[in-house]
Amino acid sequence: MDFRKFYIPTVIAGLALLTSANQAQAQTTSNLTGTWYCGGSSSPSYIRQVGSELWELSDAGYQVTSTFNGTVLNGYINGTWADLPKASYTNYGYVSGKVVSATQITLTYTFASAPGVVNTYICNR
Repeated sequence: MDFRKFYIPTVIAGLALLTSANQAQAQTTSNLTGTWYCGGSSSPSYIRQVGSELWELSDAGYQVTSTFNGTVLNGYINGTWADLPKASYTNYGYVSGKVVSATQITLTYTFASAPGVVNTYICNR
């Protein structure tokens, strides 16, 4: 009997199951959907998580209004952000961060529009 006919498809199926399980585990970070307050601000940031994708709106009225889109995988957040025209700022850049717990994340905003400017916030809900 040629075991390759049985063995190779079984190994491939097993690898596919492991890959699928690892992808599901990577996406099981706490659901971050909700209202967050970052950096001691009383202005809310609203986050929506769909699978591993994140959407955020930070609204401080006419001072600063910004949004970011990114992903959360294995507890790490990465994406891009931009100020919206509601406020007077027109900055944009990259956001990275970490899920500390179900009620706390850290976010670091790197300004592509102002090289060298970096702001880090602790956000709680």
